[in-house]
Amino acid sequence: MKREVIRIKLENLRNEAHVSYNTAFGAMVDKYTPETLNINALYGEYKTAFADEIAALDIVRKSALTDAIDQQDSIRDSIFRGMADAIKSALNHFNAEKREAARKLNVVFDNYGNIAAKTLDQETAAITDLLRELNSPDNAALLTLLGLGDWAQQLDTENTKFEQMMLERYAETSQRPTVKMRDARQKTDKYLRAIFDRLEALALLNGTDGYENFIKELNALTERYKQIAAQEKGLRNSKTETAVK
Repeated sequence: MKREVIRIKLENLRNEAHVSYNTAFGAMVDKYTPETLNINALYGEYKTAFADEIAALDIVRKSALTDAIDQQDSIRDSIFRGMADAIKSALNHFNAEKREAARKLNVVFDNYGNIAAKTLDQETAAITDLLRELNSPDNAALLTLLGLGDWAQQLDTENTKFEQMMLERYAETSQRPTVKMRDARQKTDKYLRAIFDRLEALALLNGTDGYENFIKELNALTERYKQIAAQEKGLRNSKTETAVK
């Protein structure tokens, strides 16, 4: 007879999977009823905590500017890379004067590294500094010689758009509820673990009658999400290893 509740490292689940697991758990408890399982008080506190987690996830999902910011970041990344590639290409220009202009500008770009790989705010600042340097009289003349003046202007335009979007998101964030996803999850997890402990204690104290089927279903659910957590952890590790290489 099954009395042990299988545990899962809840912190390994991503937000969507964490909510999905708890939603399934809640449906299971409601089917058996918290009164029958004798977890009514704890379950009420758990439901309150989980409601805060769902609200926090909705905030993450519904950020109206998130997709637009990602698209705008891609636009400025593309312009930066295109400009850098054009300068590298000009290093092989048949015209010696243009080759020299490309060499000087390439030194400037090399000093900033791969700007597109920086964090969003770091990239904004780096592009602003790069443009300030490129707009100096000497460098501006080099850009004009290579026909890249309009690239610099467009990069400035798109970077300014991005910066404005970020300011709007900061304003939006300041008006959000104070509950953070991490805090909400930790509170949900605290009550969930307390429920697991109580179910085990009650099953040991009263025998498995009334608990065996519930615990079997709960363990089957947990095993499935343990596999999901392992897969998600593997994907995160894979991405980290790829980034390091």
